[in-house]
Amino acid sequence: MTTFAPLPGGLREAWTEQLPAERLRKLRRAAQATRERLLDTGPALSCSTHKLVTFPYPTTYAFSSGALSPAPYVMMTNRMHIVQFEHEGRRRTLLFNPSDIESNRAATYYAQLAQKFGEYLSRTLIPTFHGSAEDHLRAAGLSPEDVDYIAFDHLHVQDLRRWLGGPGPAYFPNAKLLVMRDEWLTVKDLHPMNAVWYVPHGCDVPEERVVLLDGDAQLGAGVALLSTPGHTRGNMSLCVVTPDGPFVVSENGVAPESYAPQHSRIAGVKAYAEQMGFEVVLNGNTREDSLDQYSSMIVEKIVAGPSPFDPTFPAFAPSSELTASIFAPGLAPTFTFTPRDVGHHVRTGLRPAAAA
Repeated sequence: MTTFAPLPGGLREAWTEQLPAERLRKLRRAAQATRERLLDTGPALSCSTHKLVTFPYPTTYAFSSGALSPAPYVMMTNRMHIVQFEHEGRRRTLLFNPSDIESNRAATYYAQLAQKFGEYLSRTLIPTFHGSAEDHLRAAGLSPEDVDYIAFDHLHVQDLRRWLGGPGPAYFPNAKLLVMRDEWLTVKDLHPMNAVWYVPHGCDVPEERVVLLDGDAQLGAGVALLSTPGHTRGNMSLCVVTPDGPFVVSENGVAPESYAPQHSRIAGVKAYAEQMGFEVVLNGNTREDSLDQYSSMIVEKIVAGPSPFDPTFPAFAPSSELTASIFAPGLAPTFTFTPRDVGHHVRTGLRPAAAA
């Protein structure tokens, strides 16, 4: 049975506060304590970032209607992280956000978008493909057998069946899915307002391949998963400590300036945040838990701390990062953050007997 220690710092306790404003105050204090605890554990063994695909996303969602642009879509680049850490005396490998690009097209929203734009635009002209999860894993010197865990900040547009099996064999034969319990229960019984963002039956995988988390978890030295509800009920964020300091990954915000809108050069974003009195600007395609999403972004901002490349912005690495494009005039990011690759990935898995 896979178990992980709760992350010290008090975030779990702070989330139990019933009053939203007081909960946010408690979360601020707990986030600072959590950052200090994570720094004390030392850096991860290795970490690398890999681009998967650049795709369109509604402008009105990206900055909660704050951006002023005639372009109906921003462009965002989905990224995967390969992280290795020590857990229970063994080097472990985590793939964070290893999207199955081809299968994910079946998510209802993007399937409808493909019908609207047609085959050529939706598959050839608009998206940019940078490499598959399989390609990046191979280039990193690792094999499918080396992967112990896969995880996603949330399960929008994800199809897990090829990775974990169901009905066919699993591409990652030794991997288990790490997921917040609330995320897993939600995706198993979708509300109509959420269903458009999911792949039908995309999470129909063997339950024994799933590890349910009930809050923040310390995976190993310098590596943690933070419970950051809001974008979805079971949203979570990856935090990795490197020699440059911690960085945080999620899709609660689409860019570092989502966490520092006062420094955004995108027309309307700064003014929107000032008018509303907001410290952060939400990625707002699902709004059932907006207060929690705001609070989660404050947690992410504090735990990440300032970027080592420009301390004006936090060390936040969006899982789907706002990307400059001719298709999205006026919507280029003010600042982009990609953490430096650190350490060296090491093969750890054993090939199945049949493949030996």
